[in-house]
Formats: sequence, C-alpha cells, structure tokens
Amino acid sequence: MDVSSKFSEESLRKIAEEKINYRISVRIHLTAFILVNALLLFINLLTLPNELWVFYPFFGWLIGLSVHTVGYILYAQGVYPMAKRGFIFNLTAFLSTMLFLFLINILTLSSYLWVFFPASSWGFALIVHLIIYLLYYRQSITKSDERISKKEMAIEKELQKMKIKLEKKRSTL
Repeated sequence: MDVSSKFSEESLRKIAEEKINYRISVRIHLTAFILVNALLLFINLLTLPNELWVFYPFFGWLIGLSVHTVGYILYAQGVYPMAKRGFIFNLTAFLSTMLFLFLINILTLSSYLWVFFPASSWGFALIVHLIIYLLYYRQSITKSDERISKKEMAIEKELQKMKIKLEKKRSTL
C-alpha cells in the first residue's frame, strides 16, 4: 500500500509545511551563525589579534546549530519515536559539547585534561540511555508483521491480562 494513501491531503500538506518551516529555520540559524561569527572574528582581529577568543562563542553557536540541524534532519527523515529522537539529540549535544570543552581544555590548561571528567560521566549516561532505548523502546516485528516496541508489547500483554480478569469476574456473577 502506498504511504500517501494512509494520509489525507490536508495531513500531507501540514507535514510538508512543517518540513519547510524546519528547513527555513535552519537556514536562518546558519545565516546568523555565519554573520555573527564573521563579525566576532573581525572584532577579535581588530582588537586583540594575538588572542583568538573568537573560538569560544563560535563553538557555543556551533552546538546550537548542530542540534537545530539534527532536529530538521530527524523530522525530514521521519524519525518519530521520541525515544530514538531523544537519544540522537543527546548524542549530538554530547559530541558537540565535548569537542567545545576539549578545545577549551587544550587552550586554557593543556597540562591537565579535566575534560575527561564530564566526558566520562555524560558518556556513561549516554550509554545507559542507549541501553534503555535498545531494550525497551526499539521496535520488534510481531507475528502479524507489525512493528511495535517492547513497551507496546508489554501494554498489550497487560491489557490481555486485564480483559481475562474482567471476563472471569463477569462469569462468576
């Protein structure tokens, strides 16, 4: 069956409009990123050419831009399970933030790599997030070739138990 036959024309139009809004939003953010950082670089070179402080706001903006872009890509590619989106956002924020912190660490106190403390603790939390997603939210194929998550399977199983109990109560009355 064609995917478009599952959606009304109005629903497809709304999805297309959202994709365009996301795309425009990313382009605006990218344009602001380029203009602001070019201006900051100009100010930096004009005032303190020997001290390149412009890296700090650049990577701060880059974190926001990367998360914004990933949001658009996930929406455009149809990644809808919130658990999967959540993990991908967390991974993107982790990688871009750790890159930023690593650069700050190297530029300010290269003799002591303190960046491994936040990287290891956040990295551990990220691994736990991935394990929870894989064990609980990832979809499986049922006997009828439907794709549902373990959570949905557990809900269905519990629902069946409740129906059986209800039927037993009705039969004893």
